Formats: sequence, C-alpha cells, structure tokens
Amino acid sequence: HGTFVASVAAGGENVEAGFLGAAPRATIGIVKLKEAKTYLKQFYFIDEEAKCYQENDIMLAMRYLELLARKNNIPVVLCIALGTNQGDHNGSSPLGNIISHYSNSYSTAVVLGGGNEANQRHHYLGKVEEANQAESIEIRVGENVGGFTMEMWTDIPNIFTVSIVSPGGERIPFVPLRQSGSSEVYSFVFERTVIYLDYRLLVERTNSELIFIRFENPTVGIWRVDVQANQIADGNFHMWLPMREFLGGEAFFLLSNPDYTITEPGCVQNAMTVANYNGSNNSIAIDSGRGYTRNGNIKPDFAAPGVDVTGAVSRNQFAERSGSSISTAVTAGASALLMEWLYYRFGRRNVDTGQIKNLLILGTDRVDSEDFPNRQWGYGTLNLYSTFEVLRSF
Repeated sequence: HGTFVASVAAGGENVEAGFLGAAPRATIGIVKLKEAKTYLKQFYFIDEEAKCYQENDIMLAMRYLELLARKNNIPVVLCIALGTNQGDHNGSSPLGNIISHYSNSYSTAVVLGGGNEANQRHHYLGKVEEANQAESIEIRVGENVGGFTMEMWTDIPNIFTVSIVSPGGERIPFVPLRQSGSSEVYSFVFERTVIYLDYRLLVERTNSELIFIRFENPTVGIWRVDVQANQIADGNFHMWLPMREFLGGEAFFLLSNPDYTITEPGCVQNAMTVANYNGSNNSIAIDSGRGYTRNGNIKPDFAAPGVDVTGAVSRNQFAERSGSSISTAVTAGASALLMEWLYYRFGRRNVDTGQIKNLLILGTDRVDSEDFPNRQWGYGTLNLYSTFEVLRSF
C-alpha cells in the first residue's frame, strides 16, 4: 500500500509500463508505521490480519516529516492515506487537532482521503422527535464475527440512552445515565453474547455525548438498538460501525445512510479531504466517502482520480488499483507541484494548506447539471492545469 501510494504521488517515469507519478521529481520522505498493539486490536475486535495503526504513532510520523523538511529547508506535503470510522466525525480527536495544527503551518500542505465507506452500510442517521420517545435501529450480524464496536454521537443538549435486543429476543433495558457517565457489562442468558455499554457526556474538545458499545461473540441475526431521548434539542444522532477492513465478517445497518461517511481524520476542516472518482467516465466511485461532517462543514473539498490507476508494487512490477488512498496520492502530488511553483518561482514561504486547497478549488471542473458544493464531489474535480489558468488571469 505504501509503495503504491508513494509511486502515484511522486514516482519516476517508467516508459515500458507507461507510468509517471504526479510529481515525479519530488523528494520523498516515508515513515513506515508499526502495527497497533495487540491488546488494542483485541479490545476493538479488529481482525488479526487487518492493518491497523495507533493515532500517537501517526502524530510522531508527522512530527518526523516536519523536522525532516525543516532540516532540508523545503516545503512538505503530508499525504495521510489512512482512515477509521471511530471518532466524532467533526475532526476533533487528538489526531485531528494535530493535523489542524500542521494544516495551518507555513510551507505545509496536508492531504487526507475521504475513505471507502459510502456503500458499506456502516452509518445510521436517526432522529427522535419527542422526549421519552424511542427509535429502533436494526443491525444485521453475519457469520464469523467474533465481536465489533459501535459508536453513537449526538450534540448536547440532546441526551440519549439505549436498550439492546438480541436476535433471540433477550433485552437489556434502558440504562439510566448518571451525571458522571456510566459503564455497564451485560451477559445474555440464552446466548453467548456479552455487551459492554459506556456512556460519556461532554467528550473532550466537543459538545457531544458518546455512547460506545462493544458486542462480544454476537449471535448471528438481527440485533436491535432502541434509542430513547432523556432530553431533546434537535433529536438528531449518528451511529457508525467499524470499517469493513476491521470486521472479521459481516455487520451492517438494515436502514443505513450513505452520507456522513467521510472517515476520520478526513473531517478536519483545515486539511484537504479528497473524494474518489473514475476518470474514464467521470463518475463518483460507489464507495467514495460522502460528506458532510457531523457539524455540517463541507467535506470532501473536491474529487480526484482514484479508479483503475496504475502504480508501483513489489519486484519492479506495476498494477492498477482503486480507492481513496489513490485519489489522496494524486492530490498530494498536485499539491507538491503547486507548492513548488509558489515557493521557488515567487518566493512564497508562508503558504499553508488552506491556501493550496483554495487554489485547487478555484481550478476544479464542475458539471452544469449538479449543484456545488455537494456531499459527493465537494467543489468539483481536481484540475491543476485549470488552477494555473485561473492564476494567470488574475
């Protein structure tokens, strides 16, 4: 994955393979992340074979690359082709705050992917109209799912509690919410499933309530989560299941919503977040994460090619791959070219991510039949040449 992404962003020319990276003469700095600790993967029931990394290691990687760029006195583009469904989907996590810091730093551009979750049925959007009224959400769990987690987020002053019903009809009653929050463990009598339920009020750096649920050894079938409002404002809430790569089997909402499926940290407002489209027919990729952020900020910012793109793999071979990481790499290369032009041609040493993003948005292509910005395309499709044309006209 790392080799492929790096080659798409900044790979040199290979005439025989008909390959050329987006910024082929760029200097490349790479950090190979270590795998997440075993106990963390076990806690979140992440499949043993899944590639999974820790936020603190990603932060350290960014710090290393920043120091490397400063040492060599060159601008840097941080290409972060990673994502997760965990988090508030507002970009407010500790990692999101660090990314926001680097996005506002001079001579730095941060490019993030929107993820591949739009068609995976892992997001649910709900609304409770009145206090003490409940809404039922159904989750289909298939074979070979040893466990999974689910996060429910809402904005204070909404306050919700949940009740859970197993496929066999056993029920966990609505768990009262104490002022300090609460953590409970429930074992079903006729099934092997254990439920860990954790309420958190006023999550750090947010105005949100989080309900975090762990399903251990879930029985195959339809699980039901009833959501009741103890206190209500707009009544809106969101639920997310883990990404497909983190599940050992099948788990999805029967009545899912494809919007709000930008993976974290792609919801960081100051960074560039890129959707993924098919350049051969100008159609959005079916799995490309859709906006907006949970608090309504516009994401993705624009779309870049990410379907059947050629890149380098092992043993000097080339292959075609698709996905969010590919469009992230293409945009990282385009950002490097634009930053080089500003940095060396005009001596602009104070360029940050927001300025690069805005220049790229100015050059995006848009279809007349669509309203922009929108949840799938953002402000349109990346067109670096058009960006230079716009700049020349000023």
